[in-house]
Amino acid sequence: MSGNGPLDGIRVVVFGSFIAGPFAGQVLADMGADVIKVEPPSGDPWRHQNPVAENESRVFLPLNRGVRSICLDLKSDKGRAALQKIIATSDAVISNTRKDTAAKLGIDYESLSADHPELIFVEITAYGPKGPRASMPGFDLIMQGYAGAIANEGKLMNGHPEPVWSSSYIDFSTAYSAAGAVMAGLIERSRTGKGQRATTSLLANALAMQCMRLVRINEIPSPTQTWFEDEFPGLKESGATYPELQQEYQSRVRPLEYYCYYRAYRTKDGGLALGTLAVHARLRLLEALGLEDPRFQDPSFDPAAPEADSIGRKLIEQMETIFAERTTDEWFKYLRDRDIPCEPVRFIEEVVDDEQALANSYVIELQHPAGFSYRSSGPIVQFENGMPEMKPSPMLGEHTEEILGEVGLSEADLS
Repeated sequence: MSGNGPLDGIRVVVFGSFIAGPFAGQVLADMGADVIKVEPPSGDPWRHQNPVAENESRVFLPLNRGVRSICLDLKSDKGRAALQKIIATSDAVISNTRKDTAAKLGIDYESLSADHPELIFVEITAYGPKGPRASMPGFDLIMQGYAGAIANEGKLMNGHPEPVWSSSYIDFSTAYSAAGAVMAGLIERSRTGKGQRATTSLLANALAMQCMRLVRINEIPSPTQTWFEDEFPGLKESGATYPELQQEYQSRVRPLEYYCYYRAYRTKDGGLALGTLAVHARLRLLEALGLEDPRFQDPSFDPAAPEADSIGRKLIEQMETIFAERTTDEWFKYLRDRDIPCEPVRFIEEVVDDEQALANSYVIELQHPAGFSYRSSGPIVQFENGMPEMKPSPMLGEHTEEILGEVGLSEADLS
């Protein structure tokens, strides 16, 4: 195996902006692939959001590490001709360009595979390639709404539905899927010699990540399914507000055990995330706090007993009161000494300098050619036989001349 990562020698072309497509390219670059990001003369729109320098931004830097950037005007004959030469030297393509736009620019699967049937083409869409929304654009936030994630979370801000802001997690999971599809396609091509198109979407990944809530057993309806079918229609008809709907819905979403055993608590000076998901950990926690819960301590207790809810609600109040009496550090030491899983609730700004993250290269420091250094997340997988050199995100068109030279062209051929 090469010492530059297991995908050394593989070339991937990425037509993508914002998050899903670019991050998929970064994942593959971290595994050793030569990833070429094709940008229009104006660049990926994400370069201009929250800028730190010309054509560089805080949101672009962490999503495009280790890839090479080439500027091509694909509306011109010369730009498309140059692209064809690059595609001829490539193994795979990732595209999150809208299908109608991709067809106009000649970068859709049908156009590229006609001359390169061995190409692995991974298409990222918002809603999937079929159905009434197939051609519609989508973003992480609106997909959170469409796929049920916002309602699932149940968060409110001044009475309004509140999405997940900490991460565009649907975009990122879609990126992982796209990177995996490239690798799976390459494995099959090594056996058959044939390329193919693979598709993934924001919707597919949004639903997959909610699979434990999505699952429906027709003969055994869940509490939320029963609520949705029996109570929700009447609440809507009566004019219930969104906060009122959520109050009713959330009472069915999470079992009471999650409200006291698997959650975050306010402490005297901050917060503590408590992870007592396993029963043995819950028993240790009860002993440590001097509390009782017959639902877990009494083998003969019937979980369907009428008093089960009142027991759970009382424990919630007790634990909230108890955890507020000590500092986060005091609780962390006390609970960890008793083998009870927990961690402080921290700000991401603390994690940038975290010893554990730095020791494993989960946070790395890079020098950008624009003249500044920055820290960002590192590779999600480490290979013991060798890793590619960690390189910063590229400047706009930084590698245009270099890439053109590799296919026998120069920038003069584009003018």
